Amino acid sequence: MRCDLEEKIKTKIRIIQENLEELEKFKGLSLEELKNSKRDLAAAKYFLRTAIEAMIDIGSHIVAKKLLGVPNTNVEVIQILSEKGILTRENAATFIKMVKYRDRLTHFYQEVSPEEIFDIIQNKLSDFKKYISEILTYLRTEI
Repeated sequence: MRCDLEEKIKTKIRIIQENLEELEKFKGLSLEELKNSKRDLAAAKYFLRTAIEAMIDIGSHIVAKKLLGVPNTNVEVIQILSEKGILTRENAATFIKMVKYRDRLTHFYQEVSPEEIFDIIQNKLSDFKKYISEILTYLRTEI
């Protein structure tokens, strides 16, 4: 079971890393270029959404396999991981915002502006790296 969980987590981490690599490519675009390219904007939203979904999947796997609780929402997954010390409280607040943003990308996609996506690409991709770092620390110490 330990290897199974570790392998699932590492697979999801690779998905996040691959999506981050793709999102990094958009850093060279100006806001106007991103706005004017429906394909680039759609791709950026997809890479962002699926990276956040992989974060949620990682958390859900840990919560389920380690019997840490029964979350009713994706936000509760992050809260449980924080309460159990797997994620720091400081970063958990950011990760919760990310999970909520995934809901926005999925259910209120028509309201997501190019400016929001541009800002995330330019300024917030490092939040994914913080999540990966905290999960890898957990893997080294607990699994």
